[in-house]
Amino acid sequence: MGRRRRQKVRRRPQKRIPDVYDCPDCGNTAIKIELHRDAKFATVKCGSCDLEMNIEDLNPLTESVDIYGAFIDKFYAAREEEDT
Repeated sequence: MGRRRRQKVRRRPQKRIPDVYDCPDCGNTAIKIELHRDAKFATVKCGSCDLEMNIEDLNPLTESVDIYGAFIDKFYAAREEEDT
């Protein structure tokens, strides 16, 4: 009789939060996020189209992906106001 073989343990890599973000205006991946935790605001800048916006009301748990989401929301809200 043969012996039982040990099963291989398959480890999957954990999903990571992206470090590179796309600019909604020009489409390039040149967004830079500067966190100022002591002043409770962040600056989002695009290196190619010079789009710049300040995001305020940060808490200690805010990450760069949260700031990028708030930036996208503000950008499209401002664009809707211009269209109407």
